[in-house]
Amino acid sequence: MKKKFKLESVDCAHCAEQMAVLIRKIPGVNDASINFMTQRLIIDADEAAFPEILRLAQKACDRVDDGCVIKV
Repeated sequence: MKKKFKLESVDCAHCAEQMAVLIRKIPGVNDASINFMTQRLIIDADEAAFPEILRLAQKACDRVDDGCVIKV
């Protein structure tokens, strides 16, 4: 199932791509993309796994830019 999330404080397109790469490596994630211009994160994963995936996705974003926040 695909879900969309709003991001806050993504500084650049390169950072957004680095975050997406890390999120795609999370177990259970089928695909992930970030649109820097709209500040949107799209994650395709099993619905039951989303709470843990979002926790790990926030950690991945923090590794790239600790000011970025995934709004749920």
